[in-house]
Amino acid sequence: MKGKPDRKLFGISVGMIFNIIIIGVTIFLVVYFVFSEDGLVDLLSSGLEISVWWIVAAVCLHLLNIFIDATVIYLFLRQNVPDLKVKTALTASMVGQFYCAVTPSATGGQPMQVLMMTRAGIKGSVTTSALVQKFLVWQFTLAVYCIVAVVARFSFFRENLDTHMWVLSAIGFAAQMIMLGILLLASFAKNFTYKTVSGIFKLLGKMRILKNVDNKIKSLEDILTSFNESNRCLIKNKPLLIKAYILTAIQMTALFLVPYFIAMSFHIPDLNIFDMLCAQSYVNMVSSLVPLPGGSGAAEYCFSTFFMTYISADTMKTSILLWRTITYYGTIMISLPFSSIKKKAVTAEVTDEKDIEAE
Repeated sequence: MKGKPDRKLFGISVGMIFNIIIIGVTIFLVVYFVFSEDGLVDLLSSGLEISVWWIVAAVCLHLLNIFIDATVIYLFLRQNVPDLKVKTALTASMVGQFYCAVTPSATGGQPMQVLMMTRAGIKGSVTTSALVQKFLVWQFTLAVYCIVAVVARFSFFRENLDTHMWVLSAIGFAAQMIMLGILLLASFAKNFTYKTVSGIFKLLGKMRILKNVDNKIKSLEDILTSFNESNRCLIKNKPLLIKAYILTAIQMTALFLVPYFIAMSFHIPDLNIFDMLCAQSYVNMVSSLVPLPGGSGAAEYCFSTFFMTYISADTMKTSILLWRTITYYGTIMISLPFSSIKKKAVTAEVTDEKDIEAE
């Protein structure tokens, strides 16, 4: 596959420089949370008792999140691939987890999942449809979570947050609602969406802001067609739709409960589990605005801001370290062995790989 030559700065590709910066930031944050004042080293030397079983439970919650992710992929793919192996769905989930974690704004997950499953002998069109269905269910469930969190704890977080964090929270919520609106339009108003977006593309092309307008409009048409077809299939299969939403809600809840279990390990009294879930929803809303792998830096800052009401200052840094280790660094380590994708298809059924590589 031929791609555009990498732009270089001082003889080093911009992509390489970006990766070096992200790795540097990650190492700095880990070292900071371990060795700084009130960090992990200070906490361990203070004699504070930490309940290991709550930490183990938090790890189990994250593993449940990954297991459900693989299960949902399996359910959607099995519609068109009856003999699908569970191992293939699990591998696809791991590939998605890894590339979402290491790419800006988690943009690399789905393309690499499509490539992996196509090379495993599943048609690219089938894979794309399944992943679009899964994406739609995830986004709608996430939007509901955000709405509940904002409505239920609006006044509380407004009173306890400073102005700039409140503004970022509002922007994060608006971004989720805009995404939901776009998905609804793309799913149920194909012609309107196509005319509107293609018109914007043409205008940007005339202003010389956007290049290759015709190719982008063709890609837009393909995406909208995929969304419509996937939605029609999903809506027709009510039992699958119900299963997918229930499983995704459980998955999201398990992921959002990890901070609560970490806080419980420090024997923090009077914790409200619903408040902790809402707080994690706010963390997710704001940190998702940062186009860095895993929201590095932003995720940690948001966590300390939204959970400062529940977690004391002397355990906050260790809580952040444990949270990120379980949900982010741990994810990378678990999924790393699955990151290498086979170069050759297992069967001769692969017909769409050239289209995937051409994108």
